[in-house]
Amino acid sequence: MSDRTSIVTTLPESLAHVARLRRDGYLFWAKLRQRQETSVISTRLLHEDVTVVHGAEAAEFFYETDATRRSSALPIALVGPLFGEGPVHMLDGSAHARRKQMFNDILDASAVAAVADTVARRWTEESVHWRGELDLVEQTAPLLLESACSWVGIPLPYDDRGRRALDMLDMVDGFGAFTVRQARARRARRRTDAWITALVEEARRSHAQGQTPLEIIARHTDEDGMLLPAHTAAVEVINLLRPIVAISWLVDGLIRAFDTVPALRAEILSGEVTAFEMAQEVRRTYPFVPFLATRAVEELRWEDVTIPAGTLLVLDVWGTNHDPRTWRDPGVFDPTRFRVTPVTPYNLVPQGGGSRYEGHRCPGEDVTLAVLAALAGPVAALSATVLGPALGLRRMPPQPACRAQVDPDTAPARGITPDR
Repeated sequence: MSDRTSIVTTLPESLAHVARLRRDGYLFWAKLRQRQETSVISTRLLHEDVTVVHGAEAAEFFYETDATRRSSALPIALVGPLFGEGPVHMLDGSAHARRKQMFNDILDASAVAAVADTVARRWTEESVHWRGELDLVEQTAPLLLESACSWVGIPLPYDDRGRRALDMLDMVDGFGAFTVRQARARRARRRTDAWITALVEEARRSHAQGQTPLEIIARHTDEDGMLLPAHTAAVEVINLLRPIVAISWLVDGLIRAFDTVPALRAEILSGEVTAFEMAQEVRRTYPFVPFLATRAVEELRWEDVTIPAGTLLVLDVWGTNHDPRTWRDPGVFDPTRFRVTPVTPYNLVPQGGGSRYEGHRCPGEDVTLAVLAALAGPVAALSATVLGPALGLRRMPPQPACRAQVDPDTAPARGITPDR
């Protein structure tokens, strides 16, 4: 079959795709491309016509094409536990631009530095007490939430850190899962919405003149000059907190990278490999966001494939970050690769592509990079050996857990394998 041939999928095949998606996980689209001998997939999945693209040029097409809308791309039943109702992610046009500008203003360089510095300090203070067999994600998530709340202007009693952080993890872990994970995510969303909505309402009643992110969002107005509904404002506050807690997954990747390639510890501590390079390679390599979607509102063309209006245009994020046309030996963990292939707005898209200021790229990407870079040295210095089987690519996202033995002893390194 030609590399540019559209695949017409029958209903039985569509049902088979669901089973294969559960089986293949992050590699689903890559394996389907290989089976169909095509670079662009046109098929049906979950009762939707979808066209799936990957690679840097495809990412530019995905983000820079005006004739798509995200507001109708995914049902609220699917994305609600993760994003909430009415978030910036689901807006288009001028409404999106206004809300996005608020986030860009909040997430300036001083905010990025403040969060990263607080996380690094709290890690240092707490990690000195870690001994024996521990879940390092379980240890990391609460200190990430505490650091985020300190910056946002939310009081968080120490005794509440664990349960609130677990709710944030559950909201992410349930995304796209039609299982007990989804039910758990919905319960976590309801609890978190109620907690933050009360704080938004309190901030509005206080008439405080401070400029914490909580207060800024509580007073943000829409295009008509109206305050956002308190619940919507709370959703956007959570959209500051939850992604910072979700860095737990990438810290897991950082820990596993040092366990898999022990030589990286000395290279980071000596400066031979920079903390920023390490952070970028963890984001490129570690499985987190599998793919993204928008909806075509008029007929489009990509690589001689027609994309009818109404079709979901899907960007294979994993396939783009591991595209051999861009990344040499994409399955190899190599932080120095960016010295040869610089990052562009489209070739590395673990948190979206395009412009973070005007487009749909995550405005918190700089926070993620700064936190991972700030932790690269401390994690390298931690005597931790990952326990259990290697991380697989089947579960999306990976289970938020990293069992490790924290002591001077080490065990055989374990890496990422695609068959688990």
